[in-house]
Amino acid sequence: MAFFSKKKTIPNMYEDLQAQIDARRERWFVFIDKLNTRAEELYLAALPELNALKASDSDPNKSTYNKVLSGVCGQLANMRSKAYDAQDREISDFYDYLRHGEITALHPLSRYLTEFRNDCYDRFTEFEQSINMKTDKLREVERDEIEYEYAKIIDSFNADKDKFRCSQCGHLLPVERIFFISVHIVCPACNTQNTLEPGRSARNLQFIAKKLAEKRCEHLLNAYQNEIQNERDLYFKAHNIKLDSIHKNDREKAIAQEQIEAIHAERKRSIENAPHLYNVYLRALYDEMNRILPEFKEHHEKLYLEQINQKGENYGK
Repeated sequence: MAFFSKKKTIPNMYEDLQAQIDARRERWFVFIDKLNTRAEELYLAALPELNALKASDSDPNKSTYNKVLSGVCGQLANMRSKAYDAQDREISDFYDYLRHGEITALHPLSRYLTEFRNDCYDRFTEFEQSINMKTDKLREVERDEIEYEYAKIIDSFNADKDKFRCSQCGHLLPVERIFFISVHIVCPACNTQNTLEPGRSARNLQFIAKKLAEKRCEHLLNAYQNEIQNERDLYFKAHNIKLDSIHKNDREKAIAQEQIEAIHAERKRSIENAPHLYNVYLRALYDEMNRILPEFKEHHEKLYLEQINQKGENYGK
């Protein structure tokens, strides 16, 4: 493994400590590699199963397909959480224990210990990126299918809208937009009220509207989630600088403190920006749903206000 290339020649009295660090790094790499293998096996096995379910599930809402998809994505998320918890326990705590005990800033193994922590963090980051990519790929199949389904509904409506005729005089009825529930339209020629029933394809619109809106606003949700991740990364960056400066001289501590204060200022901006980005996403989401299902606008706005208020309460805690 790559970590053997970092091994340095040190006095014999420190070989035991170095061996502990090497062993911990090796166990961590093996652990991450096993998790990565399990994630890859799960992902490759799920793809054909999901494709088969998507093709065979006659439910307009694709309940079985979505249940299996959520289950697979949930398993991948659990693997990521397991690795994150293990990183705190096996890497961060081990690093802190040695840094505050035997390996201080002036110790011959100080840089070696820092490299150990960075190597292990990098391996976790690679694993996390792999999990995110697999999840995105699985859900991309779903998103593409939803957009395709919506296009079919619109094409079907456009092909049929010139066929709606008055039951009394046969005059063309003014049907300007798609409908998925029964509608009543007055004939402009004879004033007869006509009741029109949506086709089977149009009825499916209400089942895919939210997922379609979520897909179209995904970039805004990603911006919010990236801000949350940025705040977390800044916290750990400041925390690590603080730990590394504990045994340094006063000048180095002062420099470290300036860096920490700058990071805290950036983190504060990130914390303040996150709720704004979420509100932007939520507003865009319900605007999109209103465009798709204008008949449900009043209901959508109630849901929007409930979510805004709930999120605001959470941020206020």
